[in-house]
Amino acid sequence: MSDIQILPDGTRIIWAPIQRPKPFAFVTQVAGELLITFGVVLMLFVGYKTLLQDTLVGSSQSDYAANFENKDGFVPLDQVSQQADIFGRMYVPRFGEQWTRLIAEGTRWYPVLNEIGIGRYSRSEMPGEVGNFAVAAHRGGFGGAFRDIDKLVTGDRVYIETKDTWFIYKFLETEVVKPNEVGVIDSVPEKLDVAVVGGRYLTMTSCTPIFINTDRIISWFELERAQPRSAGMPYDLKVVIGSR
Repeated sequence: MSDIQILPDGTRIIWAPIQRPKPFAFVTQVAGELLITFGVVLMLFVGYKTLLQDTLVGSSQSDYAANFENKDGFVPLDQVSQQADIFGRMYVPRFGEQWTRLIAEGTRWYPVLNEIGIGRYSRSEMPGEVGNFAVAAHRGGFGGAFRDIDKLVTGDRVYIETKDTWFIYKFLETEVVKPNEVGVIDSVPEKLDVAVVGGRYLTMTSCTPIFINTDRIISWFELERAQPRSAGMPYDLKVVIGSR
């Protein structure tokens, strides 16, 4: 019912009745607002993980790798025996001039993937050996060491520095597979058309899409050459990143 107000001059004002929302409509409105708020918070969280945390942690991992020193240096490849043994350092110019990460034994999140950066699948071969040297790293979160794995192209190289030797691998191809397709890290990698018995491969693996992680992205490389560490950094890598 409308309310009627008569002013002193006789003017009649009719006030429309207040429309009160029905309970269901009110609940729906509140739920919608909560979902919008949750979405905004989620976007801010993803932005934080992507732009801030990964940048800070990734920079820290690169600095640690570039300046890594301890009493004995890298663990010799034939003496790697336990999780988190650090035996090498990886350079991927495609990922940036300052990009480098340490490589450790095992693929546990702590301390290998989340803190050190890159981990070797223990059932795979060591760098330079016949077979498949297979490693894993995060794409999103904890520094996102392999964030740009999807950007690798023909002509790219990966450089592995160990206690005594530099190993240089050339890019072959990238493939997206399901998590249960573990044959991609076999000694003769499944799905790699050019793979042959006796080949010397490097396989880089990570989860994809970033922060969704329903699949795995795989990049394969083949050993191109090796040189003594005593000879210094490979010339082609030095040209790209300088003599830091």
